[in-house]
Amino acid sequence: MWNSSTKSSNNNGPTNGDTRMGADNVPEEQTALTEHEVFRTQCFPASTDDICKETDTVCGLGPCAPQWLQLFASKQTFLIVFCITWVFQGMYHTYFVSVITTIEKLFQIQSKITGIIMSATEIGQIGSSLLLTYYGGQGHRPKWIAWGMVLFAVSSFTCSLPHFIYGQSLIKDNFFNTKQHNICKLPTNETTTTHWRNITLETTTLHEIHPEMSHIFQTCEDEVISAHRINPAVTKIVLTIFFISLLGVGMGQTAVYTLGIPYIDDNVASKESPLYFAITIGVRILGPALGFMVGSLCTRFYADLSMNPQISTTDPRWIGAWWLGLVMISGCLMLAALAMFAFPKRLPTARPTPRIHKVDAKNPSIRDFPKTVKRLLKNDILMFRTASSVLHILPIAGLYTFLPKYLESQFRLPTPSANMISGVGGILVMGVGIIISGVFILRVKPNAKFVAAWIAFTAVLYALGMGILMFIGCPMSDFVGLKRQDDGLAVIEPVCNSTQCNCKIDKFEPVCNNGITYTSACQVGCSNFTETDGKIVNYSNCVCLDNRFNNMTYKNNHTFSNYTFNDTVTIGYCDSECSNFIWYILIFSIFVFIHSTSEVGSMLLILRCVDPRDKAMALGLIQFAIGLFGNVPCPIIYGTVVDSACLLWKSVCGKRGACDLYDSNKFRMFYHGTTSAILLCAFFVDVIVWVKAGSINFVDEQSPLEEELNAITAKPKNDVNVQH
Repeated sequence: MWNSSTKSSNNNGPTNGDTRMGADNVPEEQTALTEHEVFRTQCFPASTDDICKETDTVCGLGPCAPQWLQLFASKQTFLIVFCITWVFQGMYHTYFVSVITTIEKLFQIQSKITGIIMSATEIGQIGSSLLLTYYGGQGHRPKWIAWGMVLFAVSSFTCSLPHFIYGQSLIKDNFFNTKQHNICKLPTNETTTTHWRNITLETTTLHEIHPEMSHIFQTCEDEVISAHRINPAVTKIVLTIFFISLLGVGMGQTAVYTLGIPYIDDNVASKESPLYFAITIGVRILGPALGFMVGSLCTRFYADLSMNPQISTTDPRWIGAWWLGLVMISGCLMLAALAMFAFPKRLPTARPTPRIHKVDAKNPSIRDFPKTVKRLLKNDILMFRTASSVLHILPIAGLYTFLPKYLESQFRLPTPSANMISGVGGILVMGVGIIISGVFILRVKPNAKFVAAWIAFTAVLYALGMGILMFIGCPMSDFVGLKRQDDGLAVIEPVCNSTQCNCKIDKFEPVCNNGITYTSACQVGCSNFTETDGKIVNYSNCVCLDNRFNNMTYKNNHTFSNYTFNDTVTIGYCDSECSNFIWYILIFSIFVFIHSTSEVGSMLLILRCVDPRDKAMALGLIQFAIGLFGNVPCPIIYGTVVDSACLLWKSVCGKRGACDLYDSNKFRMFYHGTTSAILLCAFFVDVIVWVKAGSINFVDEQSPLEEELNAITAKPKNDVNVQH
């Protein structure tokens, strides 16, 4: 059963105001057709002003719109598809964050460069948010969302292309380097082989084994061992692929957020909005959490799934399968996009549209765009709320972007473990806080002033929490052989006068002995190693660990090479005796939970402080501001902060690559101190919003809408409402 309301034409010709779309006026040859098929065959406007609005509620893919599919044209079904979409998009961002360390190691990129590349997402968002929300907000929003999902999925797959283009070569180079054991060797006159302690190393270069890689790498003799540096032209191509892909991701994600939220708000009752927002935002938090978890899972596999690297995941040289999750997310988003394409322009349960801009079917015009922007810019509450959103998003996004790297550096966690903890300890806790706050607003129905005050309170508490975390970390007291310089960097010094060792002492490959961490087996003069199942488990015959060595004088190579030392070292950092990690995660999670309870209220303030027709545009404006002033500088600022804490830079062929070792104290202070300072600024802006929030009405919006609708539609209802 369905209702049809009539519309009169604006021209002077015949009108169809008395036309009734019922079974009685169906031609005989169409009597066998279903009601839905009759509607689709008869509903053709006689003029541009005579539009059959019933098509706006038809669910289907183009001409394929069977009757059974109309059962899915509901707010519950849209909520499910929308949440699935948001989960996959949220997965992408944190997944990419979780593999940043791997990408930096593989492509030899600094953190500030990856920060610039990641800002491409926000540039894409900025470039599309205003026009997209203006046209899409007044058009067929589910289709705009679906096309955004397609663009997102394609861009996600494109982001993995560097693996398929250069991945095999880079992985083979990394695998070749793991075979060049940086251990103590005696100088020799032999040109083809070097012998020591029953170990023979052929000095064949990677290019001699794989000549097809010569265009990808630059080779240089880096002191003792052969080193390979990625060709700068190849690096530029890789960075360009990442930048363009993330640009598309930014454009695609804009449609989902800025059009999906208003679509939900327009299709549910005002009193239900807080619950629906809590569900959508809360479920979306599962995406970032799952992104970290998937990143943890994928990085447990070696980048080349068919290769046995003979090193463990705790080895700093480990390269995880960073590309695998990108391909998976791309495929899942494509499937979700098909479902989104099927939704109608508005749901049958849609909330009525108020005032003059009811159903005039006026298409959005570029001439009206400046007027809409001007109307929003004059809304002082929206402007301060926008500034607050920027100051909330910037530090939190920066914090989570480098959280796995921070946990790896500060608490010496392997990459998979750091990703898993980032997802569970931070993101899932945030989701719980969002859902609880949404239920609270639904039940208690606080006014706008209370919500604005709570947002300010959570900002100052979060800033306080970050200030506390500045002093909770682990020291680097177990490192030896690091000499600090005036510029803040460090150089590696030998721990004994092992002048007969011929190896690269400044190559960072940490090893452990009796709770003391050394930068490499070379630093302690190890000349042998033990393999188990193809993997090196320890280095042995380490001259600098034997006290007898310091009391002996080696006058020639013969004496050195025929003396046996019994000390061994294991690969990787020493197990930290620092117990602050549990306290860090506990305090961090508590303040994340508190701050997350402001998310739903923040969304409601934005949607309720503007005219209903401007909801999508208001969200687009905020997305534009967040992207331009928050998310674009965010990874650049935090990337610079992270790089400023670096102690040892990887140097290949005289060029600086990724950071090998961070100063834990400096990293901890700068990382949390920057976050705390920005959130304090957000607090002061939130206070201004609180002062002005008295004019915002949260829950009584539905009544005036219904009154207006009754006044507008009273006469047509008496004349032409037909049921059958």
